[in-house]
Amino acid sequence: MGGDWKPAEAEKELRTRAAHDGERLHFEFRWDQSNPGGWIHDMLVYHEGRWQRFADPSPWVSGEQTRTGFYEDRLSFFLDDGSVRGFEEFAGWLTAHEGMRSLPSAASADDVEAHPHYGERLGKSDIRKFLPQACAGEWWEGHWREVRPPAELRAMKARGEFLDLAMWRAHRSDPVGYGTDAYVLDYRHADDGRRTYTSQNWAADTGPELMFAPDVVEGGALDYHAVAAGEFPTQGSGVYALTPDVTVPFDPDVAEWEGAMIPRRPVHEPTGSAADWTASGTWTGQEWVVTMSRPLSTVDSSDTTQLVPGGTYLWAPAVHHGAGKRWHWTGYTHRLGIGVAPEWTADLPPPLIAHEVDHAPTAASVDWGALPTHTTPLVFPGLQSWTDLVDGPNAEVIRNLETTMWALHGRTSD
Repeated sequence: MGGDWKPAEAEKELRTRAAHDGERLHFEFRWDQSNPGGWIHDMLVYHEGRWQRFADPSPWVSGEQTRTGFYEDRLSFFLDDGSVRGFEEFAGWLTAHEGMRSLPSAASADDVEAHPHYGERLGKSDIRKFLPQACAGEWWEGHWREVRPPAELRAMKARGEFLDLAMWRAHRSDPVGYGTDAYVLDYRHADDGRRTYTSQNWAADTGPELMFAPDVVEGGALDYHAVAAGEFPTQGSGVYALTPDVTVPFDPDVAEWEGAMIPRRPVHEPTGSAADWTASGTWTGQEWVVTMSRPLSTVDSSDTTQLVPGGTYLWAPAVHHGAGKRWHWTGYTHRLGIGVAPEWTADLPPPLIAHEVDHAPTAASVDWGALPTHTTPLVFPGLQSWTDLVDGPNAEVIRNLETTMWALHGRTSD
């Protein structure tokens, strides 16, 4: 995808309701999305005699008439208990830095792999989201080559100086009824445990390891040509993900035919801290309706922000459509009150209240129609990074936390 791509909508409206019953936090999210197929993701296609990966972007992202890939729709949000300096003021902009993948300044795979921390210790080949405080120097500098030693990073994590990152994924988590869970410190790390998705090995000449059971999906695979023409399996009830109940070993005599299409990412139920969030999404034809739920207090507090009734936290959402990496609409930081109304100042967007409800073991147990809707704008961040902000014309007030993204974007009178 070219770096000059911009979405047709520079801004997207997110409509949120939140509730808690003293034990669990529940969200309902709604946003307009008229393009179908956002539940199809990262496919292996048998095309012209060999297997090929059709990943991204989706045609409504790139503007190309011929489909070049499939990428799921997603919703994500950061949670923080106030421990991360600058997050209340600058939300996700705080985590995007020079050298990060998908930016023009992206570090090369060779440079990352040669780095003592990112390459040798973590085994990474790219730079993803991280906090500037994870790096040496002034709190705002954030040069990835100067990442702090492991002992200092462990101490930061133990103090809660990380951003909890929850995500609903239309393909890689929704079919098994969960979200995914990560945290951002020196990198975007997955929470402990088994996450909802993995990757199957494949080769152009031998194909993938797995396919759909032929008695569930005829021919052991989806039909690329039909799906590319808009004949998508029904979201929610159709078969389009490699869940354990529909998966069998790949048989080329069954599933190697022109246009045969098999997901590269098998999905399964998560375990451990990675299983904190249950989630479900429904595409109505014009909008996504997504619910998410987790215990206020989780078993593993080392990678998850702990919540208590009466507490105030920080929350910043984002919506992703048809592409990965930087191509999303991102939100500002809101104060989130668990049964209380947080203080509201003009330089921040309106706070969100998780209203107290009677016993609700699942998000489906909540009477959402009885709760008020919180509406907030999400904006396309383009290629702007934290590095641009702290080195730009507003550098001094940003470094001193004397302004916010809400104020910089001229929204204080909204």
